[in-house]
Amino acid sequence: MTETSKQESKFYSGYDNWKGWDKFFSYTEENAQYFLGECRDLKVQGGTVLEIGFGSGGFMAWARDNGASIVGTEIQPRLLKAAKKADIKTLPAKFEDVAKENATRFDLIVAFDVFEHFTLDEIITRLRATEAMLRPGGHLLLRFPNGQSPFGLAPQNGDPTHKTALSRSIFEQLIQTMDFEIIRYNCAFRMLGNGLPRKLVRIIRYSIQKAITGLLNIIYTQDIPWEPVVVLVLRKRV
Repeated sequence: MTETSKQESKFYSGYDNWKGWDKFFSYTEENAQYFLGECRDLKVQGGTVLEIGFGSGGFMAWARDNGASIVGTEIQPRLLKAAKKADIKTLPAKFEDVAKENATRFDLIVAFDVFEHFTLDEIITRLRATEAMLRPGGHLLLRFPNGQSPFGLAPQNGDPTHKTALSRSIFEQLIQTMDFEIIRYNCAFRMLGNGLPRKLVRIIRYSIQKAITGLLNIIYTQDIPWEPVVVLVLRKRV
């Protein structure tokens, strides 16, 4: 084991506890609202779905309950053990090693807060792997800290395992020679939640955020989202 991999193992030891993952493969009603909103127009029901770095497994549980055939990848032994207990199929963490065997297998591949943990070389390799593993017309959904916004500094620099700052423009360059096209890039799906007080607070908050985004784009002559976390959806060309 190299010094780098030893250091990574040290950082990931107890990572699930630090993240507060005490319940595996379960989700709340608000989680379900988020996943439904984020996966709008993407094939979940009746589809084959791969989650890269499934973490506590909330998305996988939701996708399975909504009619998907699910597969996941993870590097943490405790989480892999939980997946086995939940009868969930897994692929190696270095899924690029099995991309050929799983060519055109998946309708949807998702990675929530994962690709920022990879080096640039790893990102390129794994983008090519997902390209191979997706069916024509399939989608890759990535959520990551907003590398083009000062508000993205908190989530990006709040985790010692993060390696690469990401943005739409970076992915535009990386996928130039791949069979991907960008179909969506914006802030993470905004939930209103349940209960009138919560809904009102969030409506006000989102309205202020939208106004700030518009103002910053005017001041700095940009056309980008400024929220801390963004979501990119790529489509594999038919």
